[in-house]
Amino acid sequence: MKKLLIIAAAILAFASPLGAQMTDEQVVQYVKNAAAEGKSQTQIGKELLAKGVTEAQAERIKAQYEGQLNPDSSSASGLSSSGQYGRRDSRSDQDTQMSVLNMGQGIDQNAALGIDQNAALGIDQNAASGIDQNVDLNNVLQSVIDNNFIFGHDIFGARSNVTFEPNENQATPTNYVLGPGDELIIEVWGMNEATIVQTISPEGRISISQVGPIQLSGKTIAEATKLIRSKLAAKYAGITSGANSNVSVSLGKIRTIQVNVMGMVNTPGTYRLSPFTTVFHALYRAGGIEDNGSLRSVKVVRAGKTVADVDIYEYLFSGNANIDIALKEGDVVVVPPYSELVKISGGVKRPMTYELKGGESLEKLVEYAGGFASNAYRKDVNIVRNTGFEKELITVSSDKFASCVLNDGDEVTVGSNLERYANRVEVQGFVFRPGEYQLGGGIATVRQLVEVAGGFTEDAFLERAVLLRELPDLSLETVPVNLRAIFDGVCDDVLLRKNDVLTVSGIHELQSRGTLTINGLVSNPGTFDFAEGTTLEDLILKAGGLQDGASTAKVDIARRIYDPNSLTYSDTLGLAYSFPISEGLAIQGADSFVLQPYDVVSVRRSPGFRPQKFITVDGSVVFPGQYVIVNEKERLSDVIERAGGITAMANPKGVMIVRQRKSDDDKKILSESLDKFENERDTIKVEVKDYYNIAVDLNEVLAHKGTDADLVLQEDDRIVVPELVNTVQITGEVMSPNSVVFKPGRTVAYYINDAGGYTENARRSKVYVIYQNGKAAVNRLNNAKVEPGCTIVVPTKPEKRPLTTSDVLATASVASSLTSVVAMLIRLF
Repeated sequence: MKKLLIIAAAILAFASPLGAQMTDEQVVQYVKNAAAEGKSQTQIGKELLAKGVTEAQAERIKAQYEGQLNPDSSSASGLSSSGQYGRRDSRSDQDTQMSVLNMGQGIDQNAALGIDQNAALGIDQNAASGIDQNVDLNNVLQSVIDNNFIFGHDIFGARSNVTFEPNENQATPTNYVLGPGDELIIEVWGMNEATIVQTISPEGRISISQVGPIQLSGKTIAEATKLIRSKLAAKYAGITSGANSNVSVSLGKIRTIQVNVMGMVNTPGTYRLSPFTTVFHALYRAGGIEDNGSLRSVKVVRAGKTVADVDIYEYLFSGNANIDIALKEGDVVVVPPYSELVKISGGVKRPMTYELKGGESLEKLVEYAGGFASNAYRKDVNIVRNTGFEKELITVSSDKFASCVLNDGDEVTVGSNLERYANRVEVQGFVFRPGEYQLGGGIATVRQLVEVAGGFTEDAFLERAVLLRELPDLSLETVPVNLRAIFDGVCDDVLLRKNDVLTVSGIHELQSRGTLTINGLVSNPGTFDFAEGTTLEDLILKAGGLQDGASTAKVDIARRIYDPNSLTYSDTLGLAYSFPISEGLAIQGADSFVLQPYDVVSVRRSPGFRPQKFITVDGSVVFPGQYVIVNEKERLSDVIERAGGITAMANPKGVMIVRQRKSDDDKKILSESLDKFENERDTIKVEVKDYYNIAVDLNEVLAHKGTDADLVLQEDDRIVVPELVNTVQITGEVMSPNSVVFKPGRTVAYYINDAGGYTENARRSKVYVIYQNGKAAVNRLNNAKVEPGCTIVVPTKPEKRPLTTSDVLATASVASSLTSVVAMLIRLF
């Protein structure tokens, strides 16, 4: 059973997959996976060929790969050029030849198997050095293109999945020949019971108590069993007749045999192997057969005589396992050089190099190559032969394939069918079933072609169709066809020729039907296809209806001026209409008004529509929260009154309004201005935020309502009324930064003294006070007013940079120059 599985695996490994052509992407992925498994480039190339990858496919992938690594180079993507109307141009040159090979493998030349030319099969540009350190995709593809692989040589390779290892757990074969080192298990049962375990000595015998030595070397299991039974008869009664006792002999531990593998193998030498070893396993242990070695005549020499001449092709192609004979002690396996190697490429299922025996024909070679591919040209093949002086081209017709004997070094090329059709016509455009059809068999004229295609659609333009026709010199001509006249019987039908392409246009393709546009306060403004009889109401409904705030008193319609028959110039640029609409969207006073192509409908915002605008009042007011702005001139005092006024704990001088920046443009302009100022002044970077603060003295606002101090509020304003804080905070360069109780009438100096006075790094001339509403005042001449809740900040002196040598020299140079100038002025005066 195990041997049958090995045979099946080998046949599957070397069988050409029919209809299982790998896509280009699958080829690249297979190389990646095989490289990750540690396979060599040569082995991967052989496996790709065995899986049906063609030279043309490898060339296409290689060109795509190289084009990705070198974007400036022209990329041979394998796409054939296309003619008009989406049809392949039969005049294209090398690209079409490439597509011929592609089509033979079931590859759509336009889709190129879904390969994006920019994606390059998922090969990133970092793959230039290969899939990994040892495998280069470019080299693998080149090996497939060169196709120098010899069929069958990798079956015995070190990385082969088929090892042909013998099964040592099988039942002891009766023809097994015993030798020194074999362990025998002798069992006696019946009237007598005994188990004897003996190992054959180097002299070839075993020794049994009360029986003596028994010579067994060179005997089969069957012969040894018979001899042992006769010898044990002297010790156990009834064994000879088998009436009272029985004897069985089986193998325990088996010995190893010494086999020599010589000739054209990768690792010739002497090997100690299982006694069940066959020729194939010995070749596997020797590392497989070299490229110059023969698969067709592997000899087994035993005692100086050739006992077998093994043709491995019988196993690979027909599954004949009987040729894999078992080896014996001292056997020599000899692999001679090959006799004839012949390469076959092109339209066969397994293009590769094959070893032939003398006298084998071209027909046999094609059989080895899996037969002709579906796109093969089978009437003749070409053979390139080396004559010893120069090359010779031989063309062999199909009737001579069986009689054509091949020579060593022949290169056989099987051509492909032409990418052209003998009976194809095509219809495109406005018919119910566009596509390609067979010319003949009911289709001979234009009318018959249209009828088979389901007839023309309702919007087809029948007065003029276009018939693209291929002339004898492969150039193209256009033949106008009046389908309406043909179907009405007014004119004669048109006879079709091969490769004719009929294109039926649509009435809307010849003249645009136009669009309708609606903008403004509708749910889905945009552009819609024009339809006859569309009213303003219909278009508003298509746009999802009116939005909140839309005006029903005035809807504008702008209409372009277009008169195709006009012969004079007009300075009128367009027409404008305005209509009111009711709540039900029915047009008032314009029930018969119908939209025309390219009309633009504008739904305006109602001037009486005002969405609510809110502000927020936080802090020490009676009713904090969100308030709506009731008019455009509502002021701070109005909102404070609506909020119930401030509480007894509020600090009216610390009120602050936080206002949002309404426009991103305003923020951008301010940021650019600050950047420019900072670059010129070398100042600290100022961050422009989405909001800014406005300091307010609420006492002054309430005392002067309606004045400039009483600010007009804006949407999203946040009014913050803080609680009265009866402390003053001192921070910065003071001995003990802290907060102290506010005392009316005290100066800044008083509070700094309460904080321990200045430090050595204090910048006394720049002390400033920050008030609770965000205002700030510099304490010049100790005149800054201190209020409850404020913060006194003492900044740090700027760090002084010591003068460097260059600074001293520069200063000296300037002083010298000034001295010279002064002296010159004195002389002048």
